[in-house]
Amino acid sequence: MVPDSDGHILSGLASSSGVASAGTAAGLRVALRKRGVVSALVLAAALAAAWAWISGGYPLPDAGVNAAPTVRLYSDSREIATFLGTSRRSQIWLPLAEIPGPVVDAVLAAEDRRFFQHLGIDLLAVLRAATSNVRHGRIRQGGSTITQQLARTLFLSTERTWGRKLRESGIALMIELRNPKERILEAYLNAIYLGHDGDVAVHGLGAAARHFLGKDLAHVRLDEAALLAAAISAPGRTFSGDRVRALTARDGVLRAMFRQGVIGRTAFHDAVVRPLPRPAVSSTLRAPYFVNLAREEIARRVALPHSGEARIATTLDPILQRVAEAAIRDGIDRLERRHPGLGRGKLQAALVAIEPASGRIRALIGGRRYLDSPFNRATRAARQPGSLFKPIVYLAAFEAERMGRWPGLTPASLVPDEPMTVKDESGNWSPHNMDRRFRGPVTVRRALEESLNAPAVRVAGNVGLNRVVQVARSLGIESLLAPVPSLALGTSEVTLLEMAGAFATLANQGVRATPTTLAGDFPPGGASLVAPVPAPVRVASAESAFLVTHLLRGVMQQGTGRASTRWGLSDITAGKTGSTDGLRDAWFVGYTPDLVVGVWLGMDDGSPIGLTGAQAALPVWAAVMRAAVRRTPPRPFTPPPGVVLVAVNRDTGQPAPILCRQGQVIQEAFLAGTEPHGGCGEASAAKIATGFLFFEWFLGLFR
Repeated sequence: MVPDSDGHILSGLASSSGVASAGTAAGLRVALRKRGVVSALVLAAALAAAWAWISGGYPLPDAGVNAAPTVRLYSDSREIATFLGTSRRSQIWLPLAEIPGPVVDAVLAAEDRRFFQHLGIDLLAVLRAATSNVRHGRIRQGGSTITQQLARTLFLSTERTWGRKLRESGIALMIELRNPKERILEAYLNAIYLGHDGDVAVHGLGAAARHFLGKDLAHVRLDEAALLAAAISAPGRTFSGDRVRALTARDGVLRAMFRQGVIGRTAFHDAVVRPLPRPAVSSTLRAPYFVNLAREEIARRVALPHSGEARIATTLDPILQRVAEAAIRDGIDRLERRHPGLGRGKLQAALVAIEPASGRIRALIGGRRYLDSPFNRATRAARQPGSLFKPIVYLAAFEAERMGRWPGLTPASLVPDEPMTVKDESGNWSPHNMDRRFRGPVTVRRALEESLNAPAVRVAGNVGLNRVVQVARSLGIESLLAPVPSLALGTSEVTLLEMAGAFATLANQGVRATPTTLAGDFPPGGASLVAPVPAPVRVASAESAFLVTHLLRGVMQQGTGRASTRWGLSDITAGKTGSTDGLRDAWFVGYTPDLVVGVWLGMDDGSPIGLTGAQAALPVWAAVMRAAVRRTPPRPFTPPPGVVLVAVNRDTGQPAPILCRQGQVIQEAFLAGTEPHGGCGEASAAKIATGFLFFEWFLGLFR
């Protein structure tokens, strides 16, 4: 072809058909348009590169200048989480030499097979993408090289505009001019975004292999390497979306590797017939609420190195955690099936298990499903505890008795369960029981076992509401507590972790250990600069704490927690139900000397669930506690030296000597010196005298 004098293409290529001539001309116009687009893009990219060179350095990251170290959390010897520093970002930096060859080959085949031939911009890919974008009038294809993707990941947003594309190309050219190809590839493989695992952003192939395949990158198979490479362009759809689409994407990478001669026919067929790996129980999804709480504690207590790796042991019991997760799941499912009015998927739950002596959190669940809601209801949701607060009222009363501030109250004392009216901020208020009935004078034991309201309000008023608040604070409840009469009935909002910690202090005979997710011992090579957790401190007398525990054992045997008999727990545990006014929240916290388990169920919006703590929370608690005591039989509850046990009538609190016992007789606990004394009464004395005369007559038969 030669141009004529006017510069037009001569018709040497034209056929005798006018249609053919028109088609050829159209094809030439398209070709020229493509060439013009490419030239324009190259010129624009060059200008952008010059601008990028002048305006900033755009350095590439590497392992030596990481902003934070890789933190690995362990439960026993098992790794349960990996993240970068204390952020919600997971990244495991690996030198290029330590990344398996098949992984590198898979990424190059999927993302940029001419990576080692171009200078940051692949003109063929740009031409192909530009044609599509011009045709549609907007950016539909990127045509980005690995270097361009790296520039976007590190320095730009993900908006799809011409301006961002030009800046991306300019920065890519600058990166290529300043760095060797191997350096660029290493940064890309370690920095590229590969999706979210819960609320943790996963960057780099090393972290992706750990989160989504459950293994180190060094151990991935060829098919898994192809799956990781396929995930770069669509991480959400690959790891947590349609498995059929993920399989298609993986096989597409394997075919590209085969066509490019990277793998042979046998390797291709062996890899393509493998099923997708089962979704890994990813590091973040192993006790995710616990891991988030541990991350927060690490930020407060651990002096992490500036780079490298830190291994930290946690207090998590993986077996107990799995039992707790199953108990929550099964408990919610049971309630939703039996009570359709709850609706499907709305009921929420939380659970905390703590060792009383050490404060170690052994299991923690903050909601029914972490992926749906990472909000931790065990530590952040403040709700009314209802009757669960009453043991704190009685602890304050026993402490006042012990210190001589308010003499006279023992577990056997009679307290009126009668109508009463008190003044509060809103005017006059009259507490009533859930069944709207009053029982008259009742013992403190019966008042707590049956969770009666008026006696608790009377006792709190006599002790002093500020004193009740002070005792609650000493037990570790930091939420705002309003010193109003209804405080005794749990109207001030608290968290489940606070209530479980308070009951742990009762189980530990008045010594409070700060709840913690971090174990005191660390694995080899672990973090060593850990600020010690505050030492356990006595906040209540052992005697008063035991009196409350002894009462709470009665709750399990014949009070609101007596359903625990069904699981064989009534004789070895102490505990208390919590039901709020309007049945909005259902609580249960129960314990042995070795373990406290607290459970809450309710709606996030505070709407009523119509269930008591015994109906909703107790069965979940029982499933966890039964598994725990089967693994490790608990120690018995042992009274401290300052407590004596005396046989009394359960209903009257009066002494019950062996010769004149009437009604239900129990062994009641008293502070030494406060135990009741007295005889049997006239009627019983007559019975004793008659029995003694008969006994004398019987002995006379043998004289």
